[in-house]
Amino acid sequence: MREVISFVEEDTLRTLFEPRSIAVIGVSKTPGKMGYEVLTNLVKYGFPGPIFPVNPKYAEIHDIRCYKTVLDVTEDIDLAILVSPVERIPKIMGELGAKGVKVAVVISGKRGDPSSYDIYESAQKHGIRILGPSSMGIFHIKSRLNATLGPMEVLEGGVGLVTESRTLGMALMGLATVQGVGLSAVIGLGDKLDVSESEVLSYLAEDRSTRSLVLHAESVKDRGSLKAAVEEVARRKPLVILTASDQVKEELKGLQGNLPITDDVITALDMALALSGKRIKGRSFIAVTNSGGAGKLLKGMSSDSILDLPEPGNDLIEEMRQFVPEGGNFSTNPVDITGRAGTDVYRGVLDVLMSRRDVDGVIALHCETALSDPMRFASMIYDLWDLYDKPIIPVIMGGKKALEAVLSLRRKGIPAYPTPCRALRSADSLVRWSLFSTS
Repeated sequence: MREVISFVEEDTLRTLFEPRSIAVIGVSKTPGKMGYEVLTNLVKYGFPGPIFPVNPKYAEIHDIRCYKTVLDVTEDIDLAILVSPVERIPKIMGELGAKGVKVAVVISGKRGDPSSYDIYESAQKHGIRILGPSSMGIFHIKSRLNATLGPMEVLEGGVGLVTESRTLGMALMGLATVQGVGLSAVIGLGDKLDVSESEVLSYLAEDRSTRSLVLHAESVKDRGSLKAAVEEVARRKPLVILTASDQVKEELKGLQGNLPITDDVITALDMALALSGKRIKGRSFIAVTNSGGAGKLLKGMSSDSILDLPEPGNDLIEEMRQFVPEGGNFSTNPVDITGRAGTDVYRGVLDVLMSRRDVDGVIALHCETALSDPMRFASMIYDLWDLYDKPIIPVIMGGKKALEAVLSLRRKGIPAYPTPCRALRSADSLVRWSLFSTS
C-alpha cells in the first residue's frame, strides 16, 4: 500500500460545508444513476448558489446549462462533486487544478480499491483536498446543501452524522427521519485518504447548528489519532461512536464507560437525540409512572446505569401528595401515580419535580390506556420542555396513538421514547457525557 500523506488547507472544511458554488461532474439524466440523484438532491433541497452540471453529452439538466468540462465554466467554482467513472477522475483532477478548484468530494469508487490511491495522488499533485473516494456526499442544513446519494427529504435538527460507509450512511439518513431524529449535517468519509474524521469532527464541534454527533467508524488509519480526536471533540460536544470494529474499540480503550459506544443504529440515534437536547448537571433522576409494573421494569434496568434514582424525601412527598390520586405511591422512585392519573396529575407532579434543585432530570413514563390520551400527554410535555432548563425524558408506551405522540415530540427535538429501556440508555449517555466533559 502506498503511503498516504494528508496536507492541510485552512479553509477546506468551510468550503466543504459552506460552498458558494458547486460543480457536479459526471451528471446524468437517468434516474437511479449517481449523477442524476446527487444533482437532483442539490437542486430540490434549495442550494442557493450557482450549480454547474458537467457532462459533454447534455446541453442542460433540470433546466440548468450543462458544461462539457469544468474548464468551460467561466465563474469560480468552490466545490466539485465527482460522480464520474473512476478511471476518468485523475484526468478530471488536472482540469480542476487548472480551474483553481481546491476541494472535491469523490463519490465514485469502492472503498479499498487501488484506484482510490490513483485519485488521491492526482488530487495531491494538483493541490486539491478530497473527501473520499467512495463518499456518500455531504449534507448541511445551514447551507441548504444536500449533495448526497441519500434522501432529499430529511428531518432537520441538531444531530450531525459522520460515516465511513456510503450505503449505511444513506440508510441512516432515512432511518433518522423515520425515527424522528433531526439532522444538522451528514458527511461521508468513504476511504478517508485525505480529509479525515478528525478534521470533520473538529469542524462540527464548532458548528452552531449541530448539538450532538454520531461517528460511524470501521477502521483506524493512524494509531492514536482517532482516540485523540474523539477525546478532544467530545469534551466540547456530545459524541456517540457507532462501531462493531474490534480495531476501533481497541483504539478507543480507556474512553469506554465514559463515552457511548454502540453497534446498534437505533441506540446510536436515540442517544444522539438525548444528547442534542437539554444538558444535565448531575445524575439524580426522579421517574414518574402511571404503571407500577412499568416502573419496576425501569427500576430494574437502572442497576446497570450510572443514574441515581433516590427515594423522595419527606418534603418532596408532601409537595407531590396534593396531586397524586388515592392509592398512589409517592415514597418510591419511580413515583407511581396509578393508572387513573390523567394529564393534569402528571402536570402537577412534574412541575414540582422540575422546579426542585435536588432533581437533575425527570423520566415521565406514560402507558396508554382506554382512559388516557397520548397526544394530550405529549402536548403537556412540550409545554414543560420550554419552561425548565433541565431535561425531561418522556416514555409513551402503547399502540399507534402512543407512537404518533412519541414522534411528534421527537420531531420537535424532545428526546421521547416508546420503551423504558431506550429512555434509560439515553438518559445514561446524557449523564456520562456530562461527567466526562467536566472532568
